[in-house]
Amino acid sequence: MALVLAVFDEHVAPTFAAEGVAEFRRYANPEALAGRLREGAVVLAARRDGELVGVVELRADGHLSQLFVDSAQQGLGIGGELVRRAAAHCRARGGGRLTVNSSPNALGFYRRAGFDPLSGEQLRNGIRFIPMEFELGEE
Repeated sequence: MALVLAVFDEHVAPTFAAEGVAEFRRYANPEALAGRLREGAVVLAARRDGELVGVVELRADGHLSQLFVDSAQQGLGIGGELVRRAAAHCRARGGGRLTVNSSPNALGFYRRAGFDPLSGEQLRNGIRFIPMEFELGEE
């Protein structure tokens, strides 16, 4: 969660109102994550030279609830690889699509990764997001 919060604080929190930052912090904590893991979520991690550089959380229903890459490692393909591995995991579970609620600043990344917007920007509990979907098809 330290990596998630560091990247969130640098890149996403400045675009959220205080309510959204507080809501995200309630979600992005070890106790909340432990509960989601008990419900079938998985976390995939990327390491480079032994250092944690990226994480993605995939819920049992195929929803990417968190994807964060260390700021110094962004643009190197780590996020794309995490999406590919999450897609493979979802396919192995019998799922046919991934969904994500993209923060506005990550919209371009998710489009390049194959996601399509399902609607315009929404606001819930102070969190700004664009619902997106990626039909997996065959690998």
